Amino acid sequence: MNQPAPVLAFEKLEELALFSALTPEQRMRTFRAMVQRDLVRGEFLVQQGDASEAIYVVLHGALAVQRASETQPFAELRAGEVIGEIGFFANRPRTANVIAIRDASVLVLTRAAYRGLADATPAIAEALLAALADRFAKRTENLPTTRAAAIARTVTILDGGIEPIPAEFWRRLRTALAETSAELVDLARVNAMFPGQPLDAPEVTGWLNRLEQTAPLIVYIPDPGNAVWTHKAIRQADTVVFACRGEAPAAGLSAIETFACQIHPPAARRIVRIHDRRSAEVTGTAAWLARLPCFMHHHVALEDQADIARLVRFLSGRAIGFVAAGGGSFGSAHAGIYKAFRERGVIFDMFVGTSVGSAMAAGFAKNYEADRLEQGTHEIFVKSRSFRRPTWPRYALLDHKVFDRSLAAQFGSDCRIEDCWRPFAAVATNLSTHCLELIRSGVLWQAVRASSAIPGILPPFFTTDGAMLVDGCLIDNVPLEPMHQLKAGPNLVVHFGRATVETFDVDYAALPSRTELAAAMLLGVRKRLLPAAPTAVNVLWRSLVAHQRYDVLPTTPLDLVMRPPIPDGIGITAFERHKEIFDAAYVWAVASIDAMDAEGHPALAALLANR
Repeated sequence: MNQPAPVLAFEKLEELALFSALTPEQRMRTFRAMVQRDLVRGEFLVQQGDASEAIYVVLHGALAVQRASETQPFAELRAGEVIGEIGFFANRPRTANVIAIRDASVLVLTRAAYRGLADATPAIAEALLAALADRFAKRTENLPTTRAAAIARTVTILDGGIEPIPAEFWRRLRTALAETSAELVDLARVNAMFPGQPLDAPEVTGWLNRLEQTAPLIVYIPDPGNAVWTHKAIRQADTVVFACRGEAPAAGLSAIETFACQIHPPAARRIVRIHDRRSAEVTGTAAWLARLPCFMHHHVALEDQADIARLVRFLSGRAIGFVAAGGGSFGSAHAGIYKAFRERGVIFDMFVGTSVGSAMAAGFAKNYEADRLEQGTHEIFVKSRSFRRPTWPRYALLDHKVFDRSLAAQFGSDCRIEDCWRPFAAVATNLSTHCLELIRSGVLWQAVRASSAIPGILPPFFTTDGAMLVDGCLIDNVPLEPMHQLKAGPNLVVHFGRATVETFDVDYAALPSRTELAAAMLLGVRKRLLPAAPTAVNVLWRSLVAHQRYDVLPTTPLDLVMRPPIPDGIGITAFERHKEIFDAAYVWAVASIDAMDAEGHPALAALLANR
């Protein structure tokens, strides 16, 4: 429905860059030529292929931009943003659908109204076109190189399943939100603001939308006794969070679950499983995810504020990530650096790893401390000698069975990624699709095994649906971009690659023949006379990651990149020297943290701020 634009909306026009080149009188003329259009959630503002017959300015609410051929929107538009100006001035059809994802209002400048303005005051048309060209140039300069996780502005937390949510959860959640700039909105607050007014009154909706424009995060609390308020809270939300207790019920979805899932796709849903005590792992999360498919899930213990604070960091775009690169025996450095940060009070919220980094990250996700992981490294690689068991090279150079058993023993033969206490993802290379495989569900040790399947050294890992997976280092040995896609906030990035040229003082002519090498190895004493060239495995690893540019990682100002020095003479298969690597990385990290802290390093400050 179109209606005259309210005078208060003129303030929006004054704030927009597209109209900034106009004089106050020209802006007023333009404003008077516009009308207001109100939309309900799910209503199309424009549809792909339509003629571009108007420019729109968002007054309040939110709209999603989505191509008809895609399942997910690629942009969201909120108060103060302009819609459709390029297609309008270029006279081209709409290139995407624009859909209200909550009740919204826009100002509309039709083509007929624009022509009237241009005929009466040609300077208006010239100023708008000049402003558009400048705005488009600036937007092009700032195009992101990677897809980042969206940050929700409004969240509604709902009861999931049939077990009641403990009052302690709500109490702790309110306490955690009170320590931030988030606004908590419940029925009592709305009734106090607007006594006697219907919840769908324009005054109520207008107040909620104005609140959204000023608060970084709004959390809506539903009321089980008031379906109208609960439905409104669901419609107002960017993201719905299902708070769940106990096991997933076998019965069908509740009326509220059904309504929320109709309104919000899986990408806009989260699950929070509530437990009494914190542990390394739980059970039954896969059943909840089958009931309520969602983008991400979280485990929360009610014994203290730690997990509730982590949930709030995720919701507000401040979650702390740990990105663990591949690197063979160098992987013990991850544990040493993790220990140094933990001693400074940093609590990491999510972990993504490649190859040996996935093994370390998996342990962190299970709440293992660094010393336990260090002991696990000894069990897997030294005690079991899992990388010292050659086999007939039909499928690979090494017998993988001992390695598999060792991984299962360390992480649990039945433990699933979904049941780890903190979110985790392993990066593998899918040779069936020739794409990166981000493993976020399934048996944990198998995910680590797939991510660590060095081609030629270990057999690939084959999934139940026939995919062939090998080491993630082929595509992304430092999986920072997947972390950016999963969550917003600061990250610690640990890798072992060099951004500088590395040279080798090796005389090629001195490389021995097969006979000379066999003699040197058998006699032992002559081994020290062999050229100091990298081993075959070292060359293979370097070859697998040769395409990676460590000086052009997709970092943001909130990403702290650390490359620990490795003690001289240690190769990537020297797992027997894991303790030396661990200790050296720990000492180096402690000193580095102190030095960066003294300098006021901004990325480190972001990590330390959430202690």
